[in-house]
Amino acid sequence: MIDPEKIFGVFEDSAASQEKAALMRFQDTQVFKLGMFKKIIWNQKTIEDKMDKFLEIIPNLAKNIEFDGDAGEFVTHTRAWAHLKDFDPSLPQAKDAANVFSDEYSITACDLAISFWEEKEEYEKCAHIKKVKDLLTQA
Repeated sequence: MIDPEKIFGVFEDSAASQEKAALMRFQDTQVFKLGMFKKIIWNQKTIEDKMDKFLEIIPNLAKNIEFDGDAGEFVTHTRAWAHLKDFDPSLPQAKDAANVFSDEYSITACDLAISFWEEKEEYEKCAHIKKVKDLLTQA
């Protein structure tokens, strides 16, 4: 079982620099990128709830930022894309990541992301997500 105190301790100054370096290297792996993409998409409801509360506290923010729809959905897909954009389906490590995450939830996450970015006419993002989806379905 993972001790949450040890995970959060990595970000504190008292944490050993080796632990910080290991965490930073893990964040660069294809498994981490694909896993975070899936997790963020599937946690959209939580993010939407947090954004709704945030916008209640600061109502003028919603007026100043063009979300073009639901703020929670926008934040969800933008954060998920931040992880997936650096996922390279051609790497051997990506194939290993696909073997780990090849399930209906990951494939559905790709479909949801493609649908979101299609509405925004962000077709380059859609093409990249489609490559990831194809890799997942082949695994």
